[in-house]
Amino acid sequence: MNKRFSIRTKITGLVVVLVAAAVAISSYISFEVSRDSLEERYQENLALLAGNKALEIELMLQRISQNLQFAQENGFLNPPDEYEVPAEEASESGDPFADMFTVSDETSTDDNSFLAMETVNDDKGADIVAMLMSYKKSYELGDIHLTKRNGVVTHSTRPGLTDQNFPDPGSIISETSNGLFISEIYGKRFFAGIPLNSATDKSLLIFEINADEINNILSDTLGLGDSGELLLVSGNEENITILNHLRHKPGDSVEIVKPTSRSGQSLVRALAGEKGESMDIDYRGREVLAAYHPIASTNWAIVAKIDSDEVYASTGGTFIKYLVAGMLLLLSSVFLSLIVSRQLINPLISLKSNLELLRNGILPEKIDQISEDEVGEMAQNVNQLNESLKATALFAQEIGEGNFDADYKPVSDSDALGNALITMRDNLIEAEKRDKERNWIVTGVAEIGEILRASDNLQELGDEVIKYIIQKIGAVQGAFYVVNDDGDERILEMTSSYAYSRKKYLEAKFKFAEGLVGQAAAEKDSVLRTEIPDDYVTITSGILGDTKPGCLLIVPLVAEENVYGALEFAGYQKFSNSEVKFVEELSVITARTVFNIKVNERTRNLLAESQTMSTELQEKQEILRQNAEEMQATQEELQRSNQRLEEQIEEVNYTQRRMQILLENASEVITIYDEDGTIKYVSPSVEPILGYSQNEIIGTHDIEKVHSDGQEAFKKLFNRLLKKPDEQVTIQYEYRTKEGEYIWMEATGSNFLGNPAIRGLVINSQNITERKRAEAEQRMRSKMQALSENSPDLITRLEQGVISYINPVIEEYTGKHPESYINQPVDQAQLNEKVLEQWLSIVEQVRAEDKTLKTEMDFPSEMGERIMQVNAIPEYDENESLESVLVVSHDITERKHIELEIQNKNKKIADSINYAKRIQNAILPDNSVITRTLPDSFILYKPKDVVSGDFPWYVEVNDAIYIAAVDCTGHGVPGALLSLIGYFLLNDIVRSRKISDPGVILDILDEGVTTTLRQDQGDSQTKDGMDIALCRIDKKSRKVEFAGAHRPLYVMKKGEMDEIKGNKFAIGGGIYKNQTNFTSHQIQLSKGDSIFFCSDGYPDQFGGPQNRKFGPKRLRQLIEDMHDKPMKAAYKAFDDQWETWKGDEKQTDDVLLIGIKF
Repeated sequence: MNKRFSIRTKITGLVVVLVAAAVAISSYISFEVSRDSLEERYQENLALLAGNKALEIELMLQRISQNLQFAQENGFLNPPDEYEVPAEEASESGDPFADMFTVSDETSTDDNSFLAMETVNDDKGADIVAMLMSYKKSYELGDIHLTKRNGVVTHSTRPGLTDQNFPDPGSIISETSNGLFISEIYGKRFFAGIPLNSATDKSLLIFEINADEINNILSDTLGLGDSGELLLVSGNEENITILNHLRHKPGDSVEIVKPTSRSGQSLVRALAGEKGESMDIDYRGREVLAAYHPIASTNWAIVAKIDSDEVYASTGGTFIKYLVAGMLLLLSSVFLSLIVSRQLINPLISLKSNLELLRNGILPEKIDQISEDEVGEMAQNVNQLNESLKATALFAQEIGEGNFDADYKPVSDSDALGNALITMRDNLIEAEKRDKERNWIVTGVAEIGEILRASDNLQELGDEVIKYIIQKIGAVQGAFYVVNDDGDERILEMTSSYAYSRKKYLEAKFKFAEGLVGQAAAEKDSVLRTEIPDDYVTITSGILGDTKPGCLLIVPLVAEENVYGALEFAGYQKFSNSEVKFVEELSVITARTVFNIKVNERTRNLLAESQTMSTELQEKQEILRQNAEEMQATQEELQRSNQRLEEQIEEVNYTQRRMQILLENASEVITIYDEDGTIKYVSPSVEPILGYSQNEIIGTHDIEKVHSDGQEAFKKLFNRLLKKPDEQVTIQYEYRTKEGEYIWMEATGSNFLGNPAIRGLVINSQNITERKRAEAEQRMRSKMQALSENSPDLITRLEQGVISYINPVIEEYTGKHPESYINQPVDQAQLNEKVLEQWLSIVEQVRAEDKTLKTEMDFPSEMGERIMQVNAIPEYDENESLESVLVVSHDITERKHIELEIQNKNKKIADSINYAKRIQNAILPDNSVITRTLPDSFILYKPKDVVSGDFPWYVEVNDAIYIAAVDCTGHGVPGALLSLIGYFLLNDIVRSRKISDPGVILDILDEGVTTTLRQDQGDSQTKDGMDIALCRIDKKSRKVEFAGAHRPLYVMKKGEMDEIKGNKFAIGGGIYKNQTNFTSHQIQLSKGDSIFFCSDGYPDQFGGPQNRKFGPKRLRQLIEDMHDKPMKAAYKAFDDQWETWKGDEKQTDDVLLIGIKF
């Protein structure tokens, strides 16, 4: 749009714009400087005010803390025999707690604190409350409470709260248990507390303080104008609470701000412990200027703020003054710009006229220079341009007439038009040259096409192509290669060669990538080399002598990405690009021709082979026709013979069917064996008797079906028949049927090897199982009768309510002969009624459950009260109906007395072990002890028995933590006894002897265990000891020192595992020949790193699908998978993985695993 304006207008407008911009910028800068100065002054005042208010609150809280510490230091933490204040001195000190802290000899106990409330009588309790009331009044407190660590109030200045749970609005009890604690403000009050001693069951002192003093401090708005106010804030990651009364929101409501909101940014920085000032948004959504200051030793902070509108209210008048001065300056600048522009325009109008002539293509003779200033210099430059254009027009005219040699020099190196004309001339010359080269190549391609079409074999093709190309490109030597792919490997074979205008009969072969030719074929790219080895060319000329070519060109014959051969040429001079391009273009059509010729040759070869195979096939068909006629005659003769045979076979079949029926219904199995025991024949009766078909038996050795007990007799049967062929031999044996059952067989064998119709050993076998069973039952009855008569047990058979049998033992218990009871009804027998009732009950129970019954019963006898173990056995008849019940009573009176004694002893042992477990649990650390100092840690502890041989050990000395996983020899009670030795020795070494180096600690522990168990004496028989992984952790520097006996330390540092192995000898167990001192290792860890160590019970647990050990490899993998998780999640993962691996298997050993994350 500015192109429509004249230069005069543009100059005037530019001056106006520049002056206006200068005025605006200077006014804005002055305004901002004034505004920043005002803002800085307010920020300094707000920061000073916030710091002073924070100091006032810190002093108030410090006074409360000193009062609490004074109460703690004057008697509550000192043992009674070390701290005793006379009543007179306490009164003179003016301390309202003096009487309460006085401890007399009469009230001293083993406790660490005066406030063991169980031992304080009612009068003393009243005195304590009175002292609390005095203290409350002296320090103007709300209420004072004494509580146990479980939250139960023992004494309070608030009536009705004693013996009740402390009304804890937050976590005051738990936080106070850990030390001095000041809570947040809850409504109009807040709390401060301190523990009075270190025992876990002792008391806490809690002050309930009115928050009005804090509100009074913060309600003073002096220096904060009309909109400013002071905020006391506290919070966490989720909410920030404004604790005091708000100036702009009257009432007691609590304002809560989200840390992520715009209004919470300065509050978050203040709670993070930062001091500073910022422009922020307050809880009302208004922009404010704020200063913030944290309050030491608390989670509180002070924020002083004032509305930005009130701060910047005085800056409006200054801006108007700057604006008026700027307008006056602008008007004067417009007047001056009009005068200056007139002097500049006149020379430019003259220059404009000449430029219009140049625009129209008119080149003036000369352009006059009107002035000597910059406009005059512009006129001089336009005149030079005019002369340059005249020279350029003359050169373009010469080029148009075809005179490419016309002389022309550009005005300068940057002359675009001149350089373009020079480039145009050069391009025209180059295009003419390319056309000539292209015509030369096209002519050559047409000529080579005639040669290719005239050739129908590769030899002729190669000769003609090489000869033509050598003449065309001026080469002195050439070779034609064709790919031979008939074998397993493709080879380039030279088929034609030409040198010095003569055909040569050379032979050469190259594999792909072998030599320059093979390399060109493998890479499917041309090779042009001017540096040729001396031994590469072997052809010489009689005319030229030993002159060698200076350039070598190899072009592969490639068509459709397939290599069919290669062309190789050598010349004295380097081949030009057009010659190389010519050969490459010829290579493509030559490759296609080679492919076509090879296809044609292969087709001709296949056609010849097909004709040869057709002639051979006709000859073979004639031979087959003659064989068919001979087979026809033979077939007719065979049919006549078969007819006669069928008639004979039919007669034989009639005879065989008669024999089949007889043999199938026989009660014996007839078997014919060869001399080697192979079955030649078996009668059809084998199937109903043994279950096998004839086909399953014939051709096999059935001795494997004979029971192992009868196989020797079965072999002797064959041997006897072979040695004495005239005798018959009979044996009995068990034979396995097809159903897998063994039945008794009686076999009678005869030797018919000399009979030409049989030629074998004939054995007749019959089933005698029932007969053998009857014989066995008879023998069993005889044995049972003998056993019963001589048994020490009382045996009675009850049949249909009658005693059908009772053995002679009854006489020992009743003094009566068995005949007195036999065949007597049970309810009429002369026995104790209690016995008879129990017998009848047993019979009914057996009849109902239909199975053997095992029970116990009391049996009054002449020997006194006896205890019988009764086995009631049902007996069935042949119809499987209950026939009788055999009652076998075994006297277990003595055994019962022994069992009772064993139970009593076992109970005493179990009570002792359980008591030992309570002692062990009391002295050993658990998760709750360790997590106080190491919050992100865990102990996985699984004793195999009630008490354990593995134990964790933990001691904290100053800034150092000593923690160990100890694995004593064995488990259960022996292991627990050894663990106590190790526990107290470690405590003594670290606490009493002040030893801190882990390696030295293990050396002294080894010496202590060896001495305690007397393993340093020559006659020692004990080899007990312990394995251990011991760490010393510096809480400040995160440096870990480790020493181990047979146990490693797994360190996860920046996601990488490092396994530090312990020494390969144990603690105790005797004095080893090559034992050295234990080695200490130091590891520097960072935040997020973790360590793990354990006893061997975790990796040695058997389980899994193949019942193998869990193993250290799986443990290391599990540590790598879980090290970046919180230790609570890692604990669960380690526990679940171990339990899953164990499955239903028994626990192998005690398990102890410790994990710590920094």
